[in-house]
Amino acid sequence: MASSAHKTEEEKKEFFDPPDVIDSKVRKLAKWIRKSRHFIGFTGAGVSTSCGIPDFRSGYNTVLPTGPGAWEELAKQQKAKRTHVVNITEAIPSPTHMCFVKLIEEGVMKFLVSQNVDGLHRKSGIHPSKLAELHGNIYVEKCKTCKKEYLRDYEVRTNGHVHSHETGNRCDNKECNGELIDTIINFHENLDSDVINAGFTNGRNADLCLCMGSSLRVTPAANIPLETKKRGGKLVIVNLQRTPLDDSADMVINAFCDTVMEKLMGILNLEIPRFKIVRYLKVSKTADDGRSQIACEGIDSDETPFSYLKRITAKYSGNKVRLRREPFVINDEDISGVVELSLKFQGHYGEPRLQLAIDADKLVEHVLKFEYDPFEGEWTSLTAVR
Repeated sequence: MASSAHKTEEEKKEFFDPPDVIDSKVRKLAKWIRKSRHFIGFTGAGVSTSCGIPDFRSGYNTVLPTGPGAWEELAKQQKAKRTHVVNITEAIPSPTHMCFVKLIEEGVMKFLVSQNVDGLHRKSGIHPSKLAELHGNIYVEKCKTCKKEYLRDYEVRTNGHVHSHETGNRCDNKECNGELIDTIINFHENLDSDVINAGFTNGRNADLCLCMGSSLRVTPAANIPLETKKRGGKLVIVNLQRTPLDDSADMVINAFCDTVMEKLMGILNLEIPRFKIVRYLKVSKTADDGRSQIACEGIDSDETPFSYLKRITAKYSGNKVRLRREPFVINDEDISGVVELSLKFQGHYGEPRLQLAIDADKLVEHVLKFEYDPFEGEWTSLTAVR
């Protein structure tokens, strides 16, 4: 069990502000946000419990439908009763996650620091340049040699030993070919220096830090909000349990994260966006020695390689080719005319196949963007980014 786990019943106790008190505090928070120059967010497992992902420190008497936290279950050594738990790969970002997306898109929030490894902030649509995932991301692996990152639509951790991180994959840069490792930071392991430095830099620059759903017990992560406070900024904590930083905070709101954020967005007159799965596909054509190649590569919004496809079926000039693994490359003597592509996805959200038609005669390199609505179960848009 982690040394930061709650050990007394008082530490596990949950507190709830009355509705009128919550309203008053959220109005004050909105006022501070409007005046801030560098507003940042800091999140813990509590922002994901409404998604069906259990946290670490909730007690057996928690009101959360996800039940007691991991450390509590381990300490009691009894099976927990949970009424709302989902497979982490199928989890849908919460209203809180989507509020952060909007706040960052509008330039209201400048940066987000998260202790969560569930990948929901990135999945929700926050650009990686605005996000520091201090403890890693279950969907990201990185080259040990050149540090290139790869995003997957499946969990990348495969090693059974807690402090062994090799995934068995290799960097696709032929000049490197380094080993890939998962990015998960376990207890007693050093944090990625670039990631933690980004967190502390924004903590120092912030004049307002909003901490949500975190026990604020795990260091060095929990020191980031203190950097804001030390430099004269305001610190606001939203959590059901008491935290070690409550006495340092300018305001503590004991309420559900979603409740606070939904009220806040109403006061700021900002609409909470509907979650959609966004995918980018780079399609390029090259020719050499009388042969043509068409390559299809999944990428993220920052062009990080993104493995979200299971396979591709291509039809062209009377030919049919099934590409069953990456890299997805069609190699033939002459690829011309219309190429029909049928994309098969990992399918965590029931994504159906997507049919594309590419004009090979005009193709050099295209990046296509398509969106899927998991609530309606359909692809809703397809646009050419370039």
